[in-house]
Amino acid sequence: MNRAKKSREAGSGFAREKAQIKIPVRADLAGGTSDIAFYLEKYKVDHGSVVNISLPVEIGIEVSIVESSKEIKVIMPDLGNVVEGDLVKLQNQEKDNACQIISHFLRFFALDFRGLRVKISSQGKIPPASGLGTSSAMGVGLVEVLADLYGVYGINPAEFTYLVETSMGLLGGKQDYYAAWLSGLNYMIFHGPHKSLVSIKESFPTNHQLYCWVSQKMVIYYCGESRSSGKMNQEFKAKIARDPSVFAEIAKCADNAFKAILVKDEKALSGAINQDRDLHLELSSLYYSKKMRQMARVGEELGYAHRGCGAGGGGCLLFWGKEEDHQKLLKRLHPLGGIEIK
Repeated sequence: MNRAKKSREAGSGFAREKAQIKIPVRADLAGGTSDIAFYLEKYKVDHGSVVNISLPVEIGIEVSIVESSKEIKVIMPDLGNVVEGDLVKLQNQEKDNACQIISHFLRFFALDFRGLRVKISSQGKIPPASGLGTSSAMGVGLVEVLADLYGVYGINPAEFTYLVETSMGLLGGKQDYYAAWLSGLNYMIFHGPHKSLVSIKESFPTNHQLYCWVSQKMVIYYCGESRSSGKMNQEFKAKIARDPSVFAEIAKCADNAFKAILVKDEKALSGAINQDRDLHLELSSLYYSKKMRQMARVGEELGYAHRGCGAGGGGCLLFWGKEEDHQKLLKRLHPLGGIEIK
């Protein structure tokens, strides 16, 4: 019998009565898309590389056990959604990432689900389809906080969440999961058998001077609409099939970005961010929406490098430039719509 079940029956509670976590979302500076193992392996690309940075915007997750209840309750106030029932009820929420990750975790470790309460919220600070890796971060946070609650040790929450979301039919890379788990400023490589290995070449915490140097020059702006598009994904696949070498070029952008960060070379980092963007625009003309192009022109006029956040069609733009020009940028972006993410 599982340890958690034993403790419940003995009346001594779980490893903890409750647990909580705050998990950050991320912005990718360069290399996104080259972290997708499926394409790296299919087209025999040597490796992918990504440089990403966590944002001071977090998803809060609280879990607890209500001894008098026999059901699970998942509360998601940002979505106005509550799911309550047994494991089967959670499993039946086939498109709900949170319910799937919770049910997979409980079933995989044969844990006692009775009375489990889960509350997930960003307090409205993260818009839907933002391109900031929100779903992946939430998944990593759920695995971490549930492991804490039940006393399950030695888990890699990034890999666990990746496997669950892959089983749901989501084709993506691993950078989002590791960015949420590690936090800070990260340079990572995707390689090895089936391109399934992730090597963290460097990870600087949020109080490190290089994290501060990058983040202080950065503005994340939500344009007010998603780039999500089936046509965009079709264009990606078609162009990658014709010229898979683009993965190596995108990965090199990340390599160059990290080299620039190490020596605080503003011009070189701006160039790497812009080159990454241009390569993604070559993959699909829909990488930027009409509104994003308008906003990008504003950034260019003020000397900012820019790119779309995420490869999956989210609605956020990353601007990178002089900190003293941020207010000028925001003043010109606001009439176009959207909000700053901070």
